[in-house]
Amino acid sequence: MPRLTLLPRVAVDGVAVPGDRPAALLAALAADLPAGCSTGRLVAELWPDDPPADPAKALQVVVSRVRARIGPELIATTPTGYRLALDAADVDAAALLRYAAAARATDAAAVLAAADAGLALWSGAGDPAERGPLGALRAARRGTVAELRRRRALALSRLGRATEALGPLEEQAAAAPRDEELLLELLRSEAAVRGPAVALSRYEDHRRALAEELGTDPGAALRAQQAVLLAESAPVRRRGVVAEPNALLGRDADVAAVLALLRAARVVTVSGPGGLGKTRLAHAVAARADARTVQVVSLAGIRSGVDVAAEVAAAVRPDGPLAGAAPDPASAVAEALGSGPALLVLDNCEHVLDAAADLVHAVVARARDLRVLVTSRAPLNLSSESVYPLPQLDPAVTVALFAERARAARPDVVLPEAEVEALCARLDGLPLAVELAAARVRVLPVGEILRRLGDRFALLRGAGRDRPERHRTLEAVVGWSWNLLDDEARAALRTLSALPGGFTEETAAGLLGGDRIDLLETLVDQSLLRPPDAAGRFRMLETVREFCAARRAEAGEEVLVTGRVLEWGRRTSLAVHARVFGAEPQPALERIRAEQENLLHVLHLARALGDRGTLAPVVAALGALWTVEAGTQRLLATGADCLPALSRHRPTDEPGLAALRQAVVQHAAVCLLLDPAAAVRPLAVLRRLPPGPADTAIGAIAEVVTVLPDAAALGDLCTDPRPLVAAIALGVVGYVREAQGDLAGAYATAREMPDRIPARMPWLHTFVHGRLAELSLQLERHDEALVRLAAAGKALAELGVVGDPMGLRLGMVVAHLGLGATGDAERALATVPPPADTPDAVSFDLVARAELALAKGEVEAGLAMWRRATTVLDVDTCAAWLRPYAWSLRAMAVVAHVRHHRLDEAAGTADDLPAALDALLATGVPDPICGTLLLALGLVEVERGRAVRGAWLVAIAERFHYLREYQPTMSSAAARAAVTAAAGPAYAEAVAEYAGLDRDDLRAEARDLAEAYRDLV
Repeated sequence: MPRLTLLPRVAVDGVAVPGDRPAALLAALAADLPAGCSTGRLVAELWPDDPPADPAKALQVVVSRVRARIGPELIATTPTGYRLALDAADVDAAALLRYAAAARATDAAAVLAAADAGLALWSGAGDPAERGPLGALRAARRGTVAELRRRRALALSRLGRATEALGPLEEQAAAAPRDEELLLELLRSEAAVRGPAVALSRYEDHRRALAEELGTDPGAALRAQQAVLLAESAPVRRRGVVAEPNALLGRDADVAAVLALLRAARVVTVSGPGGLGKTRLAHAVAARADARTVQVVSLAGIRSGVDVAAEVAAAVRPDGPLAGAAPDPASAVAEALGSGPALLVLDNCEHVLDAAADLVHAVVARARDLRVLVTSRAPLNLSSESVYPLPQLDPAVTVALFAERARAARPDVVLPEAEVEALCARLDGLPLAVELAAARVRVLPVGEILRRLGDRFALLRGAGRDRPERHRTLEAVVGWSWNLLDDEARAALRTLSALPGGFTEETAAGLLGGDRIDLLETLVDQSLLRPPDAAGRFRMLETVREFCAARRAEAGEEVLVTGRVLEWGRRTSLAVHARVFGAEPQPALERIRAEQENLLHVLHLARALGDRGTLAPVVAALGALWTVEAGTQRLLATGADCLPALSRHRPTDEPGLAALRQAVVQHAAVCLLLDPAAAVRPLAVLRRLPPGPADTAIGAIAEVVTVLPDAAALGDLCTDPRPLVAAIALGVVGYVREAQGDLAGAYATAREMPDRIPARMPWLHTFVHGRLAELSLQLERHDEALVRLAAAGKALAELGVVGDPMGLRLGMVVAHLGLGATGDAERALATVPPPADTPDAVSFDLVARAELALAKGEVEAGLAMWRRATTVLDVDTCAAWLRPYAWSLRAMAVVAHVRHHRLDEAAGTADDLPAALDALLATGVPDPICGTLLLALGLVEVERGRAVRGAWLVAIAERFHYLREYQPTMSSAAARAAVTAAAGPAYAEAVAEYAGLDRDDLRAEARDLAEAYRDLV
């Protein structure tokens, strides 16, 4: 929106500027925006009839008053006078001229956008008799507005928006009855809305008036449009078009897209796998097409290509023999369809593709106004052809179609929503599969249909009698395409279908041997492979994949193909796993991410077959991806599942040994961080392996973690002359200190890490800066946290990681809230992508949003999100390693409610904390987590009127260094202020008492307090 408006009213930033002379001043300056006006000219404009005694002084007074109202920076002084310090876009009168210039473009959409934007600035401003600079400016812009209205009307018509265009075009034509450009578009829009006869009547009125007044005829463009209207007014002939037996769901956009293609291309092929609804779509297009002659011919029953031309020719002349003058069937077809606009639809051409292509090519060459629509599982490959790959039904439409057909089959059927959605998600968006599944509700509940879908070809059969034989079963539909392939293509599908996640050309070459691009193109053309996506990945419908898997089993190729897939997975993993932690990780990460589904399949095969030589590199590669992208739960679960096999693996080659070492290191590291008891076995395996190179991340981590729990050896490694080993050792020491509640010591060791890490090791830099950001938040150093988070984000970008798996952007939200910068936090939150579908990620997202709401004073919403977070990360259902964090989350939720005096809404949670604290202290959970529960108990006591007891609990919680990243709830200053106000002397005594206790004494004291509190509750 422009800052200065003069056309609807005189205002700056929406605030009116009163007075005639201020308005005149602004209008005069706006009339010549870049140069402004001289003092003399402004005096003449503002006082045209009665100049003041001191013109310069009088003008200065007006300028000063206007500056005082609108801001001194908006009117600049020039050597000769004044000018507006605004761009053209900031002044509506100048912006209107810019939009008028843009509306002279040739692109109708651009013209419409410019015209709409310009007209939005105008509201019929002012009285036409208005005088002075403002009146003159508005009068000049009326002509610009008239031009914009004309161009807008033309653009609407040219964009096919006839209903919207008709009224404006009639208004413009009434004002300019001889403007044939306007009249041409008016005829087109009127024909579309009111019919060709009405438009022809208008044309005749114009022709007669020209002849009588000027003795001339309409221009060539109008005469051509008359011919089009005459053709359109002829009766429509539609033959072979089948009425829809029921509603065609979810295909309106596809029908519109095909109709649009037919207006631009001579031949359109709707392609796609069998059962997708190509025939239904073709009949829907034929019923809606605006051609005067429409003929649909089905070729499904033709057995040989030599019969195609004769079949089509007979169909277009059902009432008599072909014209004797026609030299060939193509000419006869063209003659029968006539000379006007016509549409020929050839349905089911894939089995007679060459003959159909020859006929279409010949007919199109003979009939200028003919369009041909083809349905086929493969394109014709003609230069005149545009291919429309028919998409699968989207999930919502699939569910709606299933429900409709199921109720048609059995009106009283029960359709559980979750089961229907799960079933439809496995039907590949194929209408035929949906209808076949829906027919089964006559005898099976939806849940049983879903269960039996494992053998979909036995289940999905027996459709209605009005279907062709090849559509009676799902297996027959795929088999129709399969039977059109040669032996080489069938063998390729039997092999490629073994990869559930699709494949690239490179992968296909590895599995099949040699360059196979021509073969892949054939399979795409036959709609048995989907065209490659932007990353070059080919995929199969699950229906096709299962069909090919069955053919593979019939051919006795399971062992052969499985061996090829295992070898592919091993070679792929060996090539990339170590690079993730090196100098150029992005290509390796992209490869693993793209192949993740396939590598998981290989992992399951290798485990089942005891192929440890493949298992180790695949676990290493997948674990590297999950390490970088915070796939913690997958790392833990996969490591635990595979470690028994890996522990017995003894590779003799260095690549195999490196892969095994990395697989075990990744599992051991995540166990040490999250579930130390589970780290015993991977560390034992790691100690049996020879050391790796200490200048790699994996080698350095292996060397450091294998000395645990020897604190002295770990301390020695912190000063090791090998920089990377020392950096990793410092990091481990930092975690130990944090677990002991020594956050300052943890931060000090972490600060030493960056200088020891090679510059080109993005993953470690991401980790270290993220770690420093985490500790800065705990220490309430929010400015530094922002700096570290930005550095981690930069390193993460070098890794090519998509989204925010490490929660860096949410960390920025939390850091801004810690600084009290609510606006910055809100802007940061707007950039946060949806969280991963894991309890810890979702709860982190909820808590950050809860804290923002509380900081903005939205207490109800904020506390509701806190409670929701505790149900997402539920202590009773979450993984064992997450349970301490879930308890800390509950404790923080209690603190949030206490802060806002709403303890009654979290009282049950508060009463559960003493027993939980006792259990956590007994299992060696890190001190900050225990401290968080102690803080919650202390603040609950203060809230309940037992302030002295609360003061002692808060004081010991501080020694445990409770978690403080979530602000404002976990602000240490706020907690201290609350307890000091309630029981200052007791708090001071407790602080002094606990200052002299060591960690063991503190934990013993905390256990005593928890036990006493539990008895009290």
